[in-house]
Amino acid sequence: MSSDGIFPRIGRGITKTRNFVVNTIFILILLAIFGSIFNSTESISIPEEAALVLDPSGILVEERTFSNPLDDVWNINYDVPEVEIAELMRAIELAEQDSRIKMIILDLEGLTGISLAQADRIIESLKKFKLTGKPIGSYANSYSQIHYYISSVSDEIYLNPMGSLLLDGFGGRNLYFKDFLDRFGIRANVYRVGEYKEAVEPFLRNDMSEESKTVNLRMLNKLWASLSQEIENNRLLDPGAIDGFGVGFAKELKKTNGDFARAAIENNLVDELLTWDQVRVRFGDRVGLDEENKVNSVDYRTFLASHAPDVEFNTTKIAVINIQGPIFLGTEGYGSASADVAVQLIREARKSEDIAAIVVRVDSPGGSAFASEMIRLELELAQLDETPVVVSFASVAASGGYWLAATSDYIVAEPNTITGSIGVFSVLFTAQEALDKLGIHSDGIATTPFSLTDPFTSPSDQLDQALQLNVEHGYNQFVELVAKGRDLDKNKVEGVAQGKVWLGSEAIENGLADELGSLPEALSKAAELANIESWSPMYMKKPVDPRDAFIAELLKSTQIQSILPDYVKRVISLSDIEIIMAQIQKDTKLQALCTFCLSGLR
Repeated sequence: MSSDGIFPRIGRGITKTRNFVVNTIFILILLAIFGSIFNSTESISIPEEAALVLDPSGILVEERTFSNPLDDVWNINYDVPEVEIAELMRAIELAEQDSRIKMIILDLEGLTGISLAQADRIIESLKKFKLTGKPIGSYANSYSQIHYYISSVSDEIYLNPMGSLLLDGFGGRNLYFKDFLDRFGIRANVYRVGEYKEAVEPFLRNDMSEESKTVNLRMLNKLWASLSQEIENNRLLDPGAIDGFGVGFAKELKKTNGDFARAAIENNLVDELLTWDQVRVRFGDRVGLDEENKVNSVDYRTFLASHAPDVEFNTTKIAVINIQGPIFLGTEGYGSASADVAVQLIREARKSEDIAAIVVRVDSPGGSAFASEMIRLELELAQLDETPVVVSFASVAASGGYWLAATSDYIVAEPNTITGSIGVFSVLFTAQEALDKLGIHSDGIATTPFSLTDPFTSPSDQLDQALQLNVEHGYNQFVELVAKGRDLDKNKVEGVAQGKVWLGSEAIENGLADELGSLPEALSKAAELANIESWSPMYMKKPVDPRDAFIAELLKSTQIQSILPDYVKRVISLSDIEIIMAQIQKDTKLQALCTFCLSGLR
């Protein structure tokens, strides 16, 4: 009998198990390598007459997030699939020019996260594709609102007879914690400026304030009107038809005895109710069927792989830097933007002799005011070095996302960008009442009113005053930056500030942005400001270890996905709100954040 204790034996058992798991994964990776090698020997074949299938799966992003693949495996936290919108746009553009592609088929049911502004960009690309005379067809078992919004541009829209089409409008809910915090004796000491800064309301109330309801409902109504009008134009419907269908959906269902699909076709939202086998025949009439009786088609990923990437030989570059997700200090995490990384990339761009201008693409609801200011300052240094800075707003560029752009040379916004939310706040949680309920008390001595600051003691009057003054200073700084950068009177900025949110089209009207457009328009403006005619974009990203990138691609390949066990592929992800609140706990400084911008809009 061994004289070893129980813990050394447990330790050896854990080591053996770990080695077994590591070796198993290594073997799986080797299998994937061999599979990739063999597959790569087969050339990509596209029929002479084919349909391009747009079938993205995951959430739509400006830039794909990279995280260490092995860390994801050990944490059983395999990253959520992401689709770069630029890939879809390029596939559509190439399909315009490729004589083999006779039509596009939209299959969007796998797309789980997309904003209205992103959908607008795809629709515009599809409209341009249609100008070539090539048709677009769409099929779904069920259409969500945003999927149908994009599909409405199609020449043919088919729906499964057992399916549904929902136009449920826009809305969003927050959880409110006042009673919960009171019950457990936790107090949220909130310091804010901005009548409409709703980010802290969940800690102070049990419902949404009338001020927040007013400003957010105004924005949502405008988004709904924009979506409705686009669908009505695409489907040649009477004005008000979409609003009538959405508001009176129960009435429409009563006419069809609860048949969702029939309600859709009777309101001219789809062309026919067909099964996939029937739709396959329709599409096959256009591009033919293969030996397996499948539609001659190619998915957009394979199609992109069959085309050589664009090679730009211009030595003069315009740097493109993405700020995506909530903005915080420190290392970049999944779903958030690191100010440290952004500053590093901007610094590299402004010091490069080959880069004539910088375009910052912002898709962020804000976050830490200090982190946003770090990015803005680095952009200002580039401007002082006579490098023009243009900011391009994507789906969201609010609060801290607007802060970093405030003093740029030019701002381009999408029509349905959510922006503004000029306001700041700070939250300090204390649990003195909770300890009192447990019969635990805190006491001590201090040389100044600020020496006894801790989570177990309610802030003193002096500390309350100091924190509120600091927030007011941050708000004034925000307003002054906007007034300076946008060449506006401070009183006018006050009129559009106070935490109010605006759409991109409204931002043009009130002076918060210069032009409606997307990344191409921002690049063109940057070239104009830099006075250059021949240039190419240079997309700057955080450096990635080549080994990690190689493993990540293998882990995402179809070969290894088919042999990895389910527990390795399981997704356990934090929501945007959970990520934000976790970061706020780490950074108690000023926050410039629009939480409603994250809810109900995707």
